[in-house]
Amino acid sequence: MRLSTAERRTDQDMLDEPNVTSGKSRGRPKGTGAYRVYEGLREDILHLRLQPGSNIEESFLEKRFEVSRTPVREALIRLASEGLVTLLPNRGAQVTAIDIADVPQFFEALDVCQRLVMRLSAVRRTEEHIAQLKSLNADFERAAKERDIAAMSDTNHDFHIVTALACGNKFVSSLYEDLQSVGLRLSRSAFGTALNNQDIDADYYNEVVAHHDAMIDALSRRDPDEAEALAHVHTELFRRRIMRAIEADLGGEFRLKPTADR
Repeated sequence: MRLSTAERRTDQDMLDEPNVTSGKSRGRPKGTGAYRVYEGLREDILHLRLQPGSNIEESFLEKRFEVSRTPVREALIRLASEGLVTLLPNRGAQVTAIDIADVPQFFEALDVCQRLVMRLSAVRRTEEHIAQLKSLNADFERAAKERDIAAMSDTNHDFHIVTALACGNKFVSSLYEDLQSVGLRLSRSAFGTALNNQDIDADYYNEVVAHHDAMIDALSRRDPDEAEALAHVHTELFRRRIMRAIEADLGGEFRLKPTADR
């Protein structure tokens, strides 16, 4: 089961409600025009149709989405708050580069957040969440057999977003979703999006499926200790895979910002 953007955001809407204590919200950009720009540009960035470091032309976005400059800028500000866009003074905006120096910190943050998400989800999940996770993992396994890397990365992303929604904490969910966006860009940079990739690591993806199955089982049994332990193992699997890709450099296809630029 692939979660559509609309379906994901229906649940996310509840997470985006302003907090009565802080008075702050990470909600959508105001207005339907800004939201259309935000959603379209976000999808382009996450799926690497816009490469890290690419310039973003506001005038092009105005024509593409048939909106004025104000909603375009609202969308860019929202994307900048998620770390997907970098706003440059007097120079417009760019797709945020993935800095190789940040990768260890990313995995450190992912490990902590993923363990917390899974622990909370084991206590607060619903039967609907369990059904969604089972369906998404079946979709992931099918995509792996078909060597459809684009579908694999999308369904894996959706799987983890469901666990974020199941954890029942809007602040944790928001942080985790941002980390998942970084992870999606990392995986697409490392593994590519070609449907005919002949170098697919079947053993790796079989292990991902097995981890997902074990996570679903732990959540079904409401076992927070096991769920947290599995989350750590799952992060380590992804970290090792990404680090191998960085070391191999994939023939120059892995588009990371070099640390020398710092």
